[in-house]
Amino acid sequence: MLNPLKYFRKRNVGLALGSGGAKGLAHIAVMEYLESLGIPIHLIAGSSIGAVIGALHCMGKLGAFKEDILKLSLRDLLTLIDPVMPRSGLIHGKGFIRFMERYIPRNALIEDLAIPLAVIATDYVNGTPVVFRTGSILEALRASVSIPGVLVPVRYRDTLLVDGGVANPLPINTVRGMGADITIAVNLHPQIKKRGLRHYVKSTMSSPAVQADTRDIEINGEGQISRKPYPAGGATWLKAVEQWFRPDMGNSGMVMPNIFEVIAQSVDIMEYVNTMLILKYNAPTVLIEPSVIDVETLNFTDADRIIAEGHRACSLVRKSLIRRVRSWV
Repeated sequence: MLNPLKYFRKRNVGLALGSGGAKGLAHIAVMEYLESLGIPIHLIAGSSIGAVIGALHCMGKLGAFKEDILKLSLRDLLTLIDPVMPRSGLIHGKGFIRFMERYIPRNALIEDLAIPLAVIATDYVNGTPVVFRTGSILEALRASVSIPGVLVPVRYRDTLLVDGGVANPLPINTVRGMGADITIAVNLHPQIKKRGLRHYVKSTMSSPAVQADTRDIEINGEGQISRKPYPAGGATWLKAVEQWFRPDMGNSGMVMPNIFEVIAQSVDIMEYVNTMLILKYNAPTVLIEPSVIDVETLNFTDADRIIAEGHRACSLVRKSLIRRVRSWV
């Protein structure tokens, strides 16, 4: 049915893409689903992975990114990790920039994008959101994805910036401030994962022979690590990364989580609590909530399943998208 009210003035559709690491690959499905319904996106605000997917969409490179991410292996993922001596983070972030340069030129500016984009980061000193509406896309994205404890914070003016999800994991207010009349939000933290401590299992990694091994690593579901040959010269790199994935075998009969698991769970809890408050006081027109609770922060090798879940989540709100969004634009 035609809605005569929609002809009085143009109504802008704003998309708020939430933070959540690899969970955010579900944002790809949201973009595809909205396009299939003929719903235009006039404005985008994103935190962390939400900013990355939003920027790729604005650049017209999301399709190319999807093709690559669907083929990404664990070996490919590890080549993007550039370890540093742990001070303010475990990973420098140059690998992230190199990867993103496949799709976004280093000199590309936010203000030149055809679709207005806001990239959210967090001021480490005072805890407030920092919203990038101009400047280098890559530099803004690098700040926005600076997961505390994992990626080294970014120096910006007289402060440091960390992940946008720390201060604003679902930037509905930002996209409204950009001029959105209708808002669609994608929440990657509708619930929190309850992680049970695993029973103690003696690890072969404690043997000197394994510690001295210089082959590529592959992690299975039990946390065990297998190896395959890779070019020489990576022994130091391997040992650094391997330590992060190694579970802590204590004397209590339990396996303590590794450093990434501790950081990821802590960040997930923080973002879940903040997101619930955001939705309580700033509800969007339509809320999309993929069930990606089991997706780990850096599990970008499971893209096919995550994207499929994004499509499923969109299908659950199809009627709302048509009635509350498409009918008005």
